[in-house]
Amino acid sequence: MGTTLFAALIGALAVLAFFVSVYYAVERPDDLSERLEAYATVARGDGSGRTRRREAGMRSLLGRLDRLLSGRGAAQRLALNLAQAKLRMTVPEFLAIEIGATVVGGLLGFALRGYVITAIVCAVIGAALPIALVSRRRGKRLKAFEDQLVDVLSLIVGSIRGGHALPTALDLVSQELGPPAAEEFAYVLREIGLGLTQSEALNNLVRRMESQDLQLVVSAVNISHEVGGNLSVVLEKIAETIRERIRLQGEIRVLTTQQRLTSYLLAGLPFVLAAILSMINPEWMMRLFAPGWYRIIPAYAIGSVLIGFVITQKLTRIEV
Repeated sequence: MGTTLFAALIGALAVLAFFVSVYYAVERPDDLSERLEAYATVARGDGSGRTRRREAGMRSLLGRLDRLLSGRGAAQRLALNLAQAKLRMTVPEFLAIEIGATVVGGLLGFALRGYVITAIVCAVIGAALPIALVSRRRGKRLKAFEDQLVDVLSLIVGSIRGGHALPTALDLVSQELGPPAAEEFAYVLREIGLGLTQSEALNNLVRRMESQDLQLVVSAVNISHEVGGNLSVVLEKIAETIRERIRLQGEIRVLTTQQRLTSYLLAGLPFVLAAILSMINPEWMMRLFAPGWYRIIPAYAIGSVLIGFVITQKLTRIEV
């Protein structure tokens, strides 16, 4: 009875921490709103000083964790992924959500069947969900930017031929197109306004979007800025090249759809079946992890599946 009560208490605290992390990640106001609210609160003179101190303490803790992780390569990559997905959260906030989802998944799995293997499977699923959501949102946003790049070049070429400078053309892109292109080029103009050079701001854009086509465009712009030349003609040729590449990539994607879907199915089916069997009959699945040579079976199976998935993905990936 005491163990059950303790597990329930830990589960409740984990769920509470999870939803608090989600609130701070999604519903958190921006810095300007926080400053205005602080001034408004002081002007009203309400007695919410304790609440403000708690919020300030939590923000201070998250800030210290952010500074601690800021020098790490993995943390920098995670921060870049969050920025590419346009999620208003820091690395510590995402890690808090990740830990909360893992703990909640493990406790739910243990509560369902009462076996460690079930708890491990559900914990892995809970840990994978935030990563999968961020990866999916990031991929959709980068793909949307790639699809808008030809329209971006058309607007820039038209604006330059009309006699405008490149910053004016970028401002036109930020006003006429939709997100994510409008948002990213607005960031470029904001960085230029804050003192960065045009080349630095455009190179930052390439690091955020990780696009080879955009790298080609930025290289052409930087070279034209340094040595001169007819930028509109160069960008028009690049737009034609990108348009043709998109057409070829679409044809390749159609021709390799069956192979890619087959590789996903064959790679995911063993893990899905293992998770289902762990829910239905955990005792039978635990025999695979018993001491002895039986442990070689799941290790060999997982390794073979991963190697086969990597090979099939390499075979269906054709660079254009």
